[in-house]
Amino acid sequence: MLEEDKRFLAILPSLGVYRSLLCLSGTLPEGDFFSHLDLPIIAADGASNLLSQRGIIADVIIGDWDSARAPIAERTKKIVIKDQSSSDFQKALKFIQENHLSPSIILGISGGYVDHILNNVGILAQTDSIGYATPNLCLSLRSYWTSNLPIGTKLSLFGMPSGKISTHGLRWELENQELCFSGYTSCFNRTVAEWVTFDIHGGTIFLAIYLSNEVDEGSAGIALQC
Repeated sequence: MLEEDKRFLAILPSLGVYRSLLCLSGTLPEGDFFSHLDLPIIAADGASNLLSQRGIIADVIIGDWDSARAPIAERTKKIVIKDQSSSDFQKALKFIQENHLSPSIILGISGGYVDHILNNVGILAQTDSIGYATPNLCLSLRSYWTSNLPIGTKLSLFGMPSGKISTHGLRWELENQELCFSGYTSCFNRTVAEWVTFDIHGGTIFLAIYLSNEVDEGSAGIALQC
């Protein structure tokens, strides 16, 4: 198992209670990662193929059924939703909400085409679920939030699509700062205290925490004004 995966599993109990794993067709952890999480596994269509390659069979496969292979479908529950006005990710989210399996840990939001990644991030930002895309832990903040992170942890903050935030414990602090996407962001910031706090004054802030030991060349913190 990757060190980043171990760190994610170690920090998970402090993040809240999650009721399911929702897997998308992006980059997924290796098979041994799943053995440490006793949660129902929901696959958004083609993600079932990626899980099968890791020796994992999803409990439920949801989507328009244009990607999942037939032999896999025969071994698990399938829910076919042909509605083309929503993505397989959105269909799976609706299922977990209706079946009291939310909030969820969402895997596979990254990897592949940039438009898919942006779409996945935009959908994730509207939920109370968290995303894990090695090496990033991703979550949306809408109120006060604090966490114990190793000093020097790299992170980035975005308005999704906009939000106002004050921070404590970062190298480049934010005070009543309006962040928006695209616009002013706090990319590649660093923690300088064991406890960091994020006070959201309005809107939604999307937080991406690096669980890997990142060494930056040059400036480690960048604020972009577009």
